[in-house]
Amino acid sequence: IKFLKEGNSQERLNAAKKLGELKYNNAAEALVLSLMDRDLSVRRASWTALEHMEQKSVSKIIKKYTSTLSMFFIDELKNSYWPVRSFAARILGKIRERTAIVPLLQALDDREGYVRYFAAEALGRLGEPYVLPYMVKSLIDDLGNTRTYVADSIKYLILNLPDSITPEDLMFLEETLKKIKENKGQEELSKQFEKIIEEKKTEKVKDFVIIK
Repeated sequence: IKFLKEGNSQERLNAAKKLGELKYNNAAEALVLSLMDRDLSVRRASWTALEHMEQKSVSKIIKKYTSTLSMFFIDELKNSYWPVRSFAARILGKIRERTAIVPLLQALDDREGYVRYFAAEALGRLGEPYVLPYMVKSLIDDLGNTRTYVADSIKYLILNLPDSITPEDLMFLEETLKKIKENKGQEELSKQFEKIIEEKKTEKVKDFVIIK
């Protein structure tokens, strides 16, 4: 842990990797703080190490530092180095930080495909229906893997919507379904979406019209 906090770049990287291999849960707090290390390789190694540890404890520590982490990584979405931006988008999704929704929506227009890729993943994890119309625009992304990931993130989001959602949320779903149908090659996603909308309808929105 001392090397992780005070070592040079290589020592911090080696320490993060070793702590992950050892699954040393007492190092979780130091590793969470190392997600903000000045060296991207240390950040990545720290996250990998955290994934190998007892997740209940890790989640508790992340919650403790959520505000600090979110401010740091929202700012890093503007970094000039795209791997830093993509890692920032990924972590914001992993910690499910809702204050990051607007910056992540902006990241869907990032010039680098992998930043858009992880921004879509993060937005899917955050589970807010109003982001769906923005995500669908990324289905026309020129990077094939990004299109696939956006589709998967949309599926994840809609499959994890609460049982009871508001009429406003259903309006976002309707708009999203319409946009999905405008994209060729998304027939399967369109059918899944339509089925979920039907399941989510309530008496309060019985006049809600599904686009055919």
